[in-house]
Amino acid sequence: MKVRSGHIQFEKGVKYKDLLPVYKELYMKFLRETGQLPEEEEVTNMLIKENLMDLEKGKKPEGYNRQGRMRLIFPIIEKPSKGIELYIYGHYHSAKSLEVARVTESISQFLKNHGFDNEVDWDNMLIHKYKK
Repeated sequence: MKVRSGHIQFEKGVKYKDLLPVYKELYMKFLRETGQLPEEEEVTNMLIKENLMDLEKGKKPEGYNRQGRMRLIFPIIEKPSKGIELYIYGHYHSAKSLEVARVTESISQFLKNHGFDNEVDWDNMLIHKYKK
């Protein structure tokens, strides 16, 4: 499957705060699966702590929006009628589309295993729609 982004749409009713118990493990899983685990553990811990603080307040976390092959992003524009979502985005030159699909499916399954039903959609970013 050739994709640039994988979108995980949570079931309606899931709030950011609900992700608190699994977020650290989710974040670390993403970093390990994409080979982006920073050498300095303090950096990772700081980023996770910032995300957890947002979740505790019921706010959208940053996710992993750093330079690298792939990003884990909670969209800026929320669709309240649809609920929350996150997406995995592969940079054009550095992430193979098969890898984006594999990581997205892995994260989706992790969430399902932890009680978060979700659906996966592909290439659902506005930038992709405008290019078509």
